[in-house]
Amino acid sequence: MTALKTMAEKQNMAKRWALWGLFAVLSVAALISSLGTAFQTLPLNPDMAEMALIYQGTIHHGWRFPFTWRFTQDNQTLSLLPFALIFYALAGVSGASIIIQGWLIFVVNAVLTGVLVKVATKSWRWAGLAWLLTLLASPMAIGQPAILAYPVTHNSVWAFGLLGAIGLIRYFTDRPGWALPLLLVCVGVGTISDPWFDAAFTAPVLLLAWKSPKWFQTDKATRRALIKAVIITYIAGRIAYFGLELLHMVPGRGIGFASLSAMLHHLVLLASQKHGDTLAALPLPKWRADMDALGRLPRWLVWCSNPFISSEATDQPSRKGVAGIFWVIHRYHCNGFCADKLCPWYLGVTFPG
Repeated sequence: MTALKTMAEKQNMAKRWALWGLFAVLSVAALISSLGTAFQTLPLNPDMAEMALIYQGTIHHGWRFPFTWRFTQDNQTLSLLPFALIFYALAGVSGASIIIQGWLIFVVNAVLTGVLVKVATKSWRWAGLAWLLTLLASPMAIGQPAILAYPVTHNSVWAFGLLGAIGLIRYFTDRPGWALPLLLVCVGVGTISDPWFDAAFTAPVLLLAWKSPKWFQTDKATRRALIKAVIITYIAGRIAYFGLELLHMVPGRGIGFASLSAMLHHLVLLASQKHGDTLAALPLPKWRADMDALGRLPRWLVWCSNPFISSEATDQPSRKGVAGIFWVIHRYHCNGFCADKLCPWYLGVTFPG
């Protein structure tokens, strides 16, 4: 019996190593494939080279140079600029390095997508599947026209959205000490770096906090503490953004009302995205692919893995609550611009055009 048990253990270990080996091979292949696809963002333009230009200006003119740069509202000063400066200091500035910088944003989001699915499902297998599916996204998603691997897009700040979602789930479930600070850091970075983040992440976090007693059986004190902390962090972020305005680094963020025709137009856009959301994340170019593919994939995998969630997760709050987090954040994330035009009095920001 002992010999048979030892043999079975060796066979299981061999299978486990074989699976890890297969996963490693597939990961390397997917990384190489996505890197090649990222070069579909060529030819370069000044927008793509913004971070490289700021790095070169800093090298030639000193650390005062970034404060003389005129950013757009989606400035990415905290979500991307510090990391881009480190990257270009190590890799140098070239056409290839600019493309690789955008590809690395895509890879980081793929990693965080896998971690997020692991937190939700308690399964490394589903996390690995999320990682691979993200890397194998449609060429139209990675390259043109969705430009997930573009060097300067909302995808850089959405990395903090994925990180914040991880902290939010852990805060609602087992409440480790780092969960709330992580969430607040992400809200602060997103508020300063990109007004789109308000609609894509901060607003749904407040909605989820309001629904948390029903979905996660949280007490009123916990809900009140979360809402208060997020609002204070958001206000602090807006004050910091106003400081950048005073330095003439960014344009003002006005408060206005959309016209009735614009509201009706964007209501149609919101309704048109109701169906086919899941399929758009999959690696088949005949399906629609756009910038929110990474926001859809975790939710799709959580729904698919619900029957297979390990027994370790049974002591956690309901699966409906976890899946609800993905649904709410996804709906606000992919419709951030539409929501901005529809409800500017709620978001406190309007975009031109």
